[in-house]
Amino acid sequence: MPVGKLRQKVLYGTSRKRGMQHLYSRIRILVAIVSTLAVAALPIFDILRFDVWSGRHVLLGEQVSFSVAAKAFAYPFLGINIGILIVSKSVGRYLCGFACPYGAMTRLREWIRFRSKDPLPRLMAEVVLFTACALLGAVVFSFWVHWDVFMEGSSLARLLATVFLGSMVGGLYMLVRVLGMGFCRGWCPSGAYFALLGADSTTGIEFEHPEACIECDLCDKVCPTDLKPREMSGGAHREGIGLYAEGMSNFANCIRCGDCVTVCEVVTAKNETPVPLRMGVLPPEHRESRERPG
Repeated sequence: MPVGKLRQKVLYGTSRKRGMQHLYSRIRILVAIVSTLAVAALPIFDILRFDVWSGRHVLLGEQVSFSVAAKAFAYPFLGINIGILIVSKSVGRYLCGFACPYGAMTRLREWIRFRSKDPLPRLMAEVVLFTACALLGAVVFSFWVHWDVFMEGSSLARLLATVFLGSMVGGLYMLVRVLGMGFCRGWCPSGAYFALLGADSTTGIEFEHPEACIECDLCDKVCPTDLKPREMSGGAHREGIGLYAEGMSNFANCIRCGDCVTVCEVVTAKNETPVPLRMGVLPPEHRESRERPG
């Protein structure tokens, strides 16, 4: 099943029936806003900023040497990555499903693009996506190069700065526009790393109430990593693709986005039955059923 328009249309259709953003979507929006503002605050308020153009590196409002700024950057960066390792190892790829800025922009484009069949929302989706890419690119650029380069720098310096900024913005925009969630499915190096770490995690998607399932298969259609949510434990593993090796467990490939659970909740909302799928801590028997079947 290819990842693409079918997934997007199903998600938008179910979101209209629900009448409001799902809890998972609200968490994603909050994380995206908070994390972006936190990173942007570093260069804006001169908390930590490099300047590979002029060499005026800044730490807590004071100009420092590159080595001092690098140390101030390295230790928190190392601590964050150790935390990511521990979290991914214990609970799985929630960072992919809820904290990834690429995923947030891809979902934003999906949401706007499929609000209507009219051309305007589709154009708006591209405008909003490019604006988001430009803002993210500007944040990254300002962390490494001061904007004064465009006013005070030499012709070569201005050219290099323009290429650097344009490559980030344009590259990210085209990546989201062309690959969408397909990048998450097989080509994200961070995702492949998190998948290896989280193969034996204690959380994931559970087919908790199979008797309540109406077999609409919408959960399969919305999965961005092309899995079968009802067969996460003991089911056939997805074939290897891109950076993802053959034989990795379904729990390793699952990004814990909860799209399947969201759709399942909407479809079964009018039934007097429990929701068949859930996301959370797995029971012991499901944690142990990770071997490739057959």
